[in-house]
Amino acid sequence: MTDLATPTPGIRALVLGGGGVAGIAWELGVLAALHDAGVDLDAADLVVGSSAGSVVGAFVRYGAVQAGFDQLHAPVPTTYVEPPVLDGEAFQGELERILGGATSEQDARARLGAAAQQLTGGQSDEERIETFTHTLPGTEWPAKPLAVTAIDATDGRFRVLTAADGIPLPRAVAASCSVPLVWSPVTIDGTPYMDGGLRSATNADVAAGYERVLVIACGAEGPSPLGPWLDIAVERLRAGGSSVEVVVADSTAQQAFGPNSLSLSTQAPASDAGRTQGAALAAGLAAFWA
Repeated sequence: MTDLATPTPGIRALVLGGGGVAGIAWELGVLAALHDAGVDLDAADLVVGSSAGSVVGAFVRYGAVQAGFDQLHAPVPTTYVEPPVLDGEAFQGELERILGGATSEQDARARLGAAAQQLTGGQSDEERIETFTHTLPGTEWPAKPLAVTAIDATDGRFRVLTAADGIPLPRAVAASCSVPLVWSPVTIDGTPYMDGGLRSATNADVAAGYERVLVIACGAEGPSPLGPWLDIAVERLRAGGSSVEVVVADSTAQQAFGPNSLSLSTQAPASDAGRTQGAALAAGLAAFWA
């Protein structure tokens, strides 16, 4: 496993951020619209997925974006169990308590990882891996470069997982999607891992060195003690010579996400909002991508 190292930089990178079940649906809607407009996002030299984005990244690499979108409107049986609705204020207060006194971004992530490991309720990691085994368009790593982000829950180190690490794809994706304080971490080679989107919802800096970077983000990111938020990452990418375009879920999409982005009921409305937004942006993004 690697930290911030990526495959040899190339021309184009696609970065897909986290956003729960609703985020998966919205991103698939955006990408389906871009596909309709002739934008070949699978031509990316690198696809980076964090949390929800790791799921969508697999659909991109399998050439199954449209199939994934269609599935959102004709749900198939799933082993996914929705967690209880989070109280946003209580969750934020708990985060502040856990992260108080952190001496660095990695230390802050380690503190959150320690709290995540105390969670004993809900689905086990094996049950969630089974869910992703059925949800993903395939269980093998795709031939084209896909990077999935996760965080070591024992020491807070950020990891970029690729096919070279030899980890089954459903396990890597389950780890990337393991929201702390909601689900327990997912074990990889005996080490617990949690949601890569905690460092940054997008981790766009993983695409450093690529000439063109397209970032699909389910929401704006603000300053965080856990890692470089999106604005900082974009600033650094541009300073390094990359041309960057960022698509952030609009107000219609945010409304479709509702109060619980982990609910299956968000899938149809969020995907439709994504498709509408993607269609409106398609011409400009096609020019950027080409």
